Amino acid sequence: MFTHCSSAFSRSSKGRFDLFRIFALFVSALLLIPTAVAAQDQASNLAIVVNGLTKPEADIFPSLSIVNLDEPDTDRAVADEEIPLGDIIPSDLVAQENLLYVVNQIRDPFFDPRGGYVEVIDLLTHSTVEKITIESDTTPKQIALVEPSKAYVTGLYSDKVDVLDLNRYRVIKRIPAGQMPDGITVLNGKAYVANSAYSKEEGTWNISYDDNSSVTVIEIATDTVLKTIPMPINTSSIANDGESRVVAVSAGVGDWIIPGGIPGAIVIIDTITDEIVDTIDLEKRAGSPAVDSMKRLFISSGGLLVYDLISDEWLHGPDNPFSDLGGVGAIDEDDNLYITKADWSGGGMDELYVVSPNAVLLETYRVGHGASGVALAQVETILTAVNPQGKLATSWGKLKSRN
Repeated sequence: MFTHCSSAFSRSSKGRFDLFRIFALFVSALLLIPTAVAAQDQASNLAIVVNGLTKPEADIFPSLSIVNLDEPDTDRAVADEEIPLGDIIPSDLVAQENLLYVVNQIRDPFFDPRGGYVEVIDLLTHSTVEKITIESDTTPKQIALVEPSKAYVTGLYSDKVDVLDLNRYRVIKRIPAGQMPDGITVLNGKAYVANSAYSKEEGTWNISYDDNSSVTVIEIATDTVLKTIPMPINTSSIANDGESRVVAVSAGVGDWIIPGGIPGAIVIIDTITDEIVDTIDLEKRAGSPAVDSMKRLFISSGGLLVYDLISDEWLHGPDNPFSDLGGVGAIDEDDNLYITKADWSGGGMDELYVVSPNAVLLETYRVGHGASGVALAQVETILTAVNPQGKLATSWGKLKSRN
């Protein structure tokens, strides 16, 4: 009987062992098969605000605030002064994929010629990837992404445009521009650089303007100058309509430089012929332009004005301003406007406004000290199952510039 039971137990154990072995092999096979389970894509819409105030006595230095535009609670939406920039002067920023490029100038007591760098920041980790050094004669001002791995940076005092290799993080050449190149925009394979053409006595605040202001047209494929277009005095900012026109803005000159001052002007350039097709005189000095998808030009000049580039008429002229909030820093895909207001006293009243195309204030965010610029971006994420370990991991997609 004992022999019979032992034999039966042996057969039973062997069966259980075979089942266990089959199960183990099955599980092992599952782990070795490269599978991927994708969840629904998630996207975070961001506004990145550059805070430019420096007050060492109050421990205030330039920084970036990150605003999550999808968060309904405006207080929780803001990571205030999230990324420190140090004791520099930030002058421009732009996003591409998961990277943010911030143009920083070295400080100088009289804003004389000086160098700087472009700080490359990973917006997923909020950490610096690299700093691209700009030469000391330059005073870097604005940046434009001209290709996925290439950017232009205007240099005020060098009278040149630096060409950046974004893969190797270095300046690879310099393109001659006009006197005091400032604003820059890119359209249809060409870059348009606004040259303000002012002169400054070194070591002083004495500034003068002449009639040499211009727009330099650069062919991106060859980094060569195609044309120089004469402009009204102090043409320092520029934008495009996304199709065939560039809008250059003469800021004018303040009455503290020239008695009585000089009002600004809007100059419209046809990018097919690179000729001026219209000049619109303003009543006051002007700020930087911004153009939405409906070809409406927004410009600050005694209030925020709106000019229709299709009908060539004012929608909100000097007698009927769109708002008094200030100049537009960025426009999103729904044509909402993003406007920063800086409190240069350091009192902490700096704000980012989101305004609808029909002038309704949608949101107000309290941001960092000296809020003076904004870029928009969209971060996309995809959740995937990674094998053979079988662990879940987040795979980050591209951060899309919406500036």
